[in-house]
Amino acid sequence: MATNEIDIRVDEIIHKEGGQIFEVEYLYNEHQGNGDQRNYRVSVKRQDYERIAARTQKPALPFDKFVKVLKPFMIGSHAADDIPEAFRLLDSDHSGTIDVGELATFMPVIVPDANPYMLLHHIQKVDQNSDYKLNLTEFTALINRGIGRDIALGRI
Repeated sequence: MATNEIDIRVDEIIHKEGGQIFEVEYLYNEHQGNGDQRNYRVSVKRQDYERIAARTQKPALPFDKFVKVLKPFMIGSHAADDIPEAFRLLDSDHSGTIDVGELATFMPVIVPDANPYMLLHHIQKVDQNSDYKLNLTEFTALINRGIGRDIALGRI
């Protein structure tokens, strides 16, 4: 009997030169309960990130911090140990929450069309207290449910 479950394997590959990260790759292998399999790759190069970040009208994270935030978004619950640091990096005003503006400093490079309304829509999926912000518990739920990965892959 086929199921709707999807088993996802993700490999992260960090490319460095002279001690500096110049590219990060995520290789996905999805196995669906019906036997279908899908492989795909996501790659972000420092030069591409910096070029896109320079064109955006919004402040962007430096590439090395961006990579630290990207990992839990792309790997989900398998990067549980990295979620608190990603949260801390996004919480630029140190309020203990991430608002749409703070999340927007991360998203333009991954989802260039991301707008505050799209981000707010996804925040509301895990915003337990309806304050339109994510505390660490809510942010962890966003990551663990794969919403971050789905946003980054353009699935949502």
